[in-house]
Amino acid sequence: MHGTVQSFCGVQRINRAHFPHLQISANNDLFPAMSLRFARFLSTTPTLRANYGFIGLGQMGQHMARHIYAKMEPLDKLYVFDTVPEATASFVDTVTQQKPEAKSQLHTLDAIPKFVTDVDAQLDFIVLMVPEGKHVKGVVSELVDAYKKNPQTGLTTFLDSSTIDIPTSVEVHQMVKKELPEFDFIDTPVSGGVAGARKGTLSFMLSREDHKDVAPDLVKLLNMMGTNIFPCGKNHGAGLAAKLSNNYLLAVTNLAVADSFQLAKSFGLNLQHYAKLVSVSTGKSWASVDNCPIPGVYPENNLPADVGYKGGFITKLTKKDLVLATDCANQYDRALFLGPTARKWYLKACEREDLGSRDLGVLYEWLGELEEKNGEYVDKKTSESFKV
Repeated sequence: MHGTVQSFCGVQRINRAHFPHLQISANNDLFPAMSLRFARFLSTTPTLRANYGFIGLGQMGQHMARHIYAKMEPLDKLYVFDTVPEATASFVDTVTQQKPEAKSQLHTLDAIPKFVTDVDAQLDFIVLMVPEGKHVKGVVSELVDAYKKNPQTGLTTFLDSSTIDIPTSVEVHQMVKKELPEFDFIDTPVSGGVAGARKGTLSFMLSREDHKDVAPDLVKLLNMMGTNIFPCGKNHGAGLAAKLSNNYLLAVTNLAVADSFQLAKSFGLNLQHYAKLVSVSTGKSWASVDNCPIPGVYPENNLPADVGYKGGFITKLTKKDLVLATDCANQYDRALFLGPTARKWYLKACEREDLGSRDLGVLYEWLGELEEKNGEYVDKKTSESFKV
């Protein structure tokens, strides 16, 4: 599916990923004497091959790519790359054990330009899930250079599911549209964390104005990895704006939940009973229920609090998103009233590796280790004094 128009079994079809609003009439030269319903049927038959690329097989990416592999059509192909060869090898071993019959459809690459030069046919989509904006910019620059050196007849859409700053994403989008006008670069950040990636229940946020603006082929790909697609606005960066706004709220409410439970503890309350109360009261939030920081409240849910706050959405990543959100707010001249204070607390927490590398619910435990003396806080575990 690497061309704008392709031929299968003597019948030409249009790549719908690049023409989401296209209406096909009965006398259209591309589909002579063919109804719209039949044309749509053709666009979903397994004979119409799709070629996918995936860059970044970390904690999130490995699961997202695994779901693509598991749900590919028989003629589809998936090309993957990670800067850590061991991550690629582990991914291949895992997925081919789960679905050995599709092994021939999976290909590993050892360099970014090979997504252009070492594929059977031009890729329809290349998904990125990398750590920071500089990585997104570097990867896409390499891809653009490779496509310019090796001109293609079709179109490729770059999907960036990384959480990065909005200005960098806009810059990369503008670069792609300038150098490869027919290509597209779409911000598609996700919500749901590692657990959502593992279960295939992620929510995708897109810079699209409405659901009708999301091409069917793109919907199909995103539905392989998740369960929700949210158009967030027509301007590029709207998906990231939604992601950062949501995670700003998460960071602030998580800190408030930790503070509230420490307050309840100081009052001598039974914290398991208090947690149940909050779950049906006005203070309810994701941080207080779905990620309850009190061990033993919801043992059936295997929450991070029940395993020493291991796994989950680690504090370092919460800090990263909070910093991105507050930085972008400054760039957009938006004053945040809680952000600066919350940012200081997360930055201080992440100075301790044992806090930064564990689930954000660990802030409840950390606040219990602090005491206030003469206008400063003392970390009883490290004996460090500090102001926030």
